[in-house]
Amino acid sequence: MTPRIAAPWTRVIEYPENHLNDFCLFRALDGRWHAIGIMGTGTWASETSLFHASASALYGPYERHAALLPDPPRDGLANTAPQKHAPFVVVKDGLYHLFLRRPLGTNLLFRSRDLFHWPDPPMLVFEERDARDACIQLFDGLYHWYYGQCREVDGIGRSCILLRRSRDLLHWSDPVVAHVDTSRPVRHSHLESPFVIHAAGTWWLFVRDRAQDDRCLTTLFRSDTPERFPSGVRAWQAEMENVHAPELVEDGGNWHIARVSGPLGAFPCAPSNGGWIEIAPIHFS
Repeated sequence: MTPRIAAPWTRVIEYPENHLNDFCLFRALDGRWHAIGIMGTGTWASETSLFHASASALYGPYERHAALLPDPPRDGLANTAPQKHAPFVVVKDGLYHLFLRRPLGTNLLFRSRDLFHWPDPPMLVFEERDARDACIQLFDGLYHWYYGQCREVDGIGRSCILLRRSRDLLHWSDPVVAHVDTSRPVRHSHLESPFVIHAAGTWWLFVRDRAQDDRCLTTLFRSDTPERFPSGVRAWQAEMENVHAPELVEDGGNWHIARVSGPLGAFPCAPSNGGWIEIAPIHFS
């Protein structure tokens, strides 16, 4: 079984004055599709607020909204870095749960009943160096939180995708290794932007490999369980060129994949100015 992008990419969101990076794409309680993600003006230091756009249909047209969380943090936490990275939204019990991280590994949870306003201070979920890029999915009654982090495996630092579990989105288990790259020792994980779905009777892990920046490579692994994905030489099932920070959504029984332009250093197709999001159907055949 080989997943394949089944049609040309459709550009649905453009920000001519900002670069865009890791984002989330989801259907809100109002039935509209919303995209929320990293926004900056060309530098890592400028990524201090989140872009927000929405549409009544997955392929748009999208309306751009005011930036989210633009103010400096006033929450009493030790880490007050202004940068806001890799948001992920989960809708539960009429409440939006917005997970994001402050560099280098402070993972926070904001909650609100209104996607456009987040007045309450965030909760600190966990704080570990290098931990980033949440993907949170509900499988078999448990929320599974996948993220990238360097972790010692058999005494050697490795690029890993770690997994925590929860029943309520508030209390999370200790992490376990869901996937590990054993090809080289590292001090900082080059595996980023994991995304896990259940499709065509199996589980799929999409993960961006920053060690392949010249190719902007997303690699796919499959498994019979969402808890562990195979590692080792040629454990991957497929590779997708020029897919940066992928998001997967299901609409009308069909799967779609979204990619973001990212900064120039992460994606050879990124524009020299501005940013965009593109979507295409993906088939598992």
